[in-house]
Amino acid sequence: MELTWSIPPVLGPVLVVFAMAAGLLIRRLYRDTEPGATTPRRRLLTGLRTAAIILLIFALAGPALLRTLRRSVGPSVIVVVEDSASMALRDAPGGISRWERAGRLAAIADSLLAFHAPGIDAVFMRGNGLTGAGAWRRDRGGSDSGASIPVARGTDLRGLISDLAKSRSDRSLKAMIVLTDGHETDSDAGSAGLAPAMGINTLLVGIGDPEGPPDLMLQDLHYPDTAFQGDEIVVEATIGLRMMSPEETARRVTLHLVQDGDTLTTVAADPTPGDQSVRLELSFEARRPGLNLFDLTVESADNERYLANNQASLAIAVRQERSRLLLLTGRPGWNVRVLAGAALSESRLTLDVAYPGPSGFVIADSLGSWEPPQTVEAWAEWDGVVLTGTIGLDDRVSWRTLAGAVRNGLGLLVLPPFEIGGTDRELVALLPVSEWESGRDGQWLPTMTEGVLAHPLLSHLGTGEDGGGFADLPPLSLLVPVSAAVDATELLSASSLRGGAASRPLLLTGKAGAGTVTLFTSPDLWSLCRWQPPAGFAENREHAAVRLARNMLVWTALGRSLAGVTIAGHRNLYREGESITLETQGRDMRGDDRGRPVSLRLTRLDGDVGVEAGTYHLEDVPGRPGRSRAALPLLPPARYQVQPIYAGTDSAAGPARPFVVVSSSLEEMQTWQDRRHLRGLARNWGGPFLDGNDESVIAHLSDALAAMDWSAATVEAESRSSLWAGWPLFLAVAMLLSLEWYLRRSEGML
Repeated sequence: MELTWSIPPVLGPVLVVFAMAAGLLIRRLYRDTEPGATTPRRRLLTGLRTAAIILLIFALAGPALLRTLRRSVGPSVIVVVEDSASMALRDAPGGISRWERAGRLAAIADSLLAFHAPGIDAVFMRGNGLTGAGAWRRDRGGSDSGASIPVARGTDLRGLISDLAKSRSDRSLKAMIVLTDGHETDSDAGSAGLAPAMGINTLLVGIGDPEGPPDLMLQDLHYPDTAFQGDEIVVEATIGLRMMSPEETARRVTLHLVQDGDTLTTVAADPTPGDQSVRLELSFEARRPGLNLFDLTVESADNERYLANNQASLAIAVRQERSRLLLLTGRPGWNVRVLAGAALSESRLTLDVAYPGPSGFVIADSLGSWEPPQTVEAWAEWDGVVLTGTIGLDDRVSWRTLAGAVRNGLGLLVLPPFEIGGTDRELVALLPVSEWESGRDGQWLPTMTEGVLAHPLLSHLGTGEDGGGFADLPPLSLLVPVSAAVDATELLSASSLRGGAASRPLLLTGKAGAGTVTLFTSPDLWSLCRWQPPAGFAENREHAAVRLARNMLVWTALGRSLAGVTIAGHRNLYREGESITLETQGRDMRGDDRGRPVSLRLTRLDGDVGVEAGTYHLEDVPGRPGRSRAALPLLPPARYQVQPIYAGTDSAAGPARPFVVVSSSLEEMQTWQDRRHLRGLARNWGGPFLDGNDESVIAHLSDALAAMDWSAATVEAESRSSLWAGWPLFLAVAMLLSLEWYLRRSEGML
């Protein structure tokens, strides 16, 4: 037992001095009190009040008694059986299910524990790490007497073991015996190799056939998450030919793509004898807008026992149309080529290029004649307009109606050269600049403005995890010096390599009414895009200037939809039993990661009717400003949509995103014991792996249990008793002051 204090030790002498000063002051006050009291009575009154003050100062110091309690705790062990649908497969020795085999081995483990550690507290559980573990009831024969056959979807072995270890943290948990087929569907890859708990022996017992029967299975799928109506969609599938003999491998493999019971397309291939897999590619046209669900099915082999892994689902969001951009240029050149190429690489956009011909404007590629819109409403045919300079357009374009369309929501991207003060003065008035100067030759090095990396215009142009590469671009040869308007956002700047001049804005964006306006102040965008990276440049890194050109086009067409709260990393399809974690990113039109707190509203879609399924609070993601995260519960198969909403309201903070949860075939695809994974876990966790199909598994299990330390453990617990909080101290202070008051009154003192 020891006395501890809440205050820092350096403050102890200060409180002592304060108590002495209070005592001297009280003594002096009572010496001057009228009428005066006898010396003994005056000393008593001084002592009572001083004692009350000392008790209050004592309380400020926060004294507490700290006691260490020790007790002996008997050893305990947890025997846990994986509770997932794959354990119901019948491939254990004797034709019984994995679940039945695990039950028999659990009964044997019970007997061995009673022999090696009499009186041990043995706890039998069932769980999968995704839902709470429950008691596993057995009779003495080892059968599963009161528990149903496992039907749960998904397994997280590390989560299962960690949760059970935490639940017995107050006990002397010596070991865990885990009976599992080794398949995990939801394990954190970054932490799966960590030991579940320090000092706990983990025995992994593999259940199920380690080889498995001959099997055709869909191993890998590649397909686009989104497509546009009328596009050709290509699906690449790899089909594994597991444990197939050369004769069986030589049979034709046929793959069907089905939607709502109708076969859309079928492909087939003849593998070479001895092949372990075959790759097939099929294509079809996207016709129905919205979230489309398809089934991919492989025709089964004659001797195939498990068919669930012959099929898979895929979900593709089909959009009705791409966003349209109009590029107007008076002098077609390299900038036009660069922007046209950027538009071709962006699936969300289509770009029409118009330029003056001998008898009026023409549209590139088709060479058809075209007349510029003369009304604000006519410009609404496009989502944005790109101008690669205004020279050469003269008065053929109605700048007044274009300016009105921008104020109504049309996006605008402008590159020099300009005729400042000429016929395009209404256009210049929209740009996010306050002052202009004539273009200057030289060497201008582009750099990113500090603190704007979060802006959508700079996606994948930053450093480190965001892609890097922008700092490697060469200098520009021409820049139009401007001064940014007060409400403009400067994203890129350019500084002269000759020195002596302050940096100038290179990329500015702002708002004009409801529309977004973006200005790139150099006509040399094309030279950046044509720059060849130096040797050693990361091959998987996208060319920074090409990415910038694409970002400017996307922002011009979709800038308004890129602001607000968006769902990041969203998927169209999840499997039953798979955990779903969604993140949101909040940005305003300036790219600032700010906004009101939001929640996620989950809606289940039954036909055309939506039924709200819950609202989930978002937690901030550490180190990522503006990013929040919410974990949804395990969802049954159905169509859903999730939408960010302002917390405490019913107002939408961002667009809704649909997704579908399909009946999982993950469990039925686990047609063999994953011995390799179990051995890896056992190696990382420092425990043995035992094959439950081995005839000597009982002897190995007995040896492993005999080698463990089953002695009782001494558990220490600290008990802290506060001496300053609660009623006893304040009662003592009240009694001292009450007695002082009574004696003062008896002496006639005020």
